Amino acid sequence: MPNGGIVDVGTGAAQAIGRYFSVISVIPSSLYVVFVYILIMSGSWKHSPNWTHAFMSLEHISIGGIGVLAFLSVGLGLVIHPIQFSLVQFFEGYWGTTRIAQAIRSQRILRYQRLCNDLYDEAIKAGTELASLKRNKASVRQAQLISRQYEAMRILGNFPRAPSQVMPTRLGNMLRRYESQAGSQYGMDALLVVPHLLLVAPANHVDYVNDQRSQLDLAVRMTFISAIASATAVIFLWPYRYWVLIAFIPYVLAYLSYRGSVIAAGHYGSAFDTLINLDRFVLYEQLHLPLPAGIMMERLRNEEMKHLFEYNPVEAVGYRHPLPGNGAGPASKLCPVGIR
Repeated sequence: MPNGGIVDVGTGAAQAIGRYFSVISVIPSSLYVVFVYILIMSGSWKHSPNWTHAFMSLEHISIGGIGVLAFLSVGLGLVIHPIQFSLVQFFEGYWGTTRIAQAIRSQRILRYQRLCNDLYDEAIKAGTELASLKRNKASVRQAQLISRQYEAMRILGNFPRAPSQVMPTRLGNMLRRYESQAGSQYGMDALLVVPHLLLVAPANHVDYVNDQRSQLDLAVRMTFISAIASATAVIFLWPYRYWVLIAFIPYVLAYLSYRGSVIAAGHYGSAFDTLINLDRFVLYEQLHLPLPAGIMMERLRNEEMKHLFEYNPVEAVGYRHPLPGNGAGPASKLCPVGIR
């Protein structure tokens, strides 16, 4: 899950309350409030909807009416905003331990595990047949095999590598892939490391990660609001036969927003993967840990650091502190202690 350890550390209260809230909360809520206003003004709650009257009412709405809609939009945004984390978790596939939830979750996981196996077999089969063809002679069959192999590998890239880590939703699988792989080449656990990195990395790096996170949250919020709008349309319009098909419009928007959230999750995962690649040495320095001389030493050091982040004491960890009067100083003015 994206927020279980990889949290959105803002760069200031104004940013967190201002831009983030207005984009993530107010805009989707405003769309929903206007949608419900049109349904109400159409009279669909008591007779067949009059859409001409509804849109004319919206076009000629008074200043006071605009103020009421704005107030309701902000209020709805404030109500939903605290559950944003839970919304992301739900769309990831964290549905609790009840019997029904677990039955559905297990079937969905099994479905995606089988899909991954089929895609892997398809890629291997296409690659084997492709290797038997003459590389220097283009043909329709060669193009078909290349396309099948590349598409199978592309779709597999949306899933975790280990079958045991497969999630029951597309969004969950995309996020789990990056959570399990980001920093693994250095022996890092992204869920433990990224929250620390967001506090010590350069501001432009943090802004980039937070921007990608905002895109993800916006897509998830639009998915939720659109689904609620679709249900609301059904409640208003189900007695009026074909008019209930209007509920299909926000339903399609919910579907598109969800697929967009999967893409946004990929960009978000790539962003904190890049954060680890570029700024992990800043984290070592901030923790006063010795800078590793090579990848093997770094993996050993990160294994020890992971234990520390999990509140498990590691006696072998040593620090490098500035000498008195030297401030931060260059590395040569730091005294190594307990370096293995």
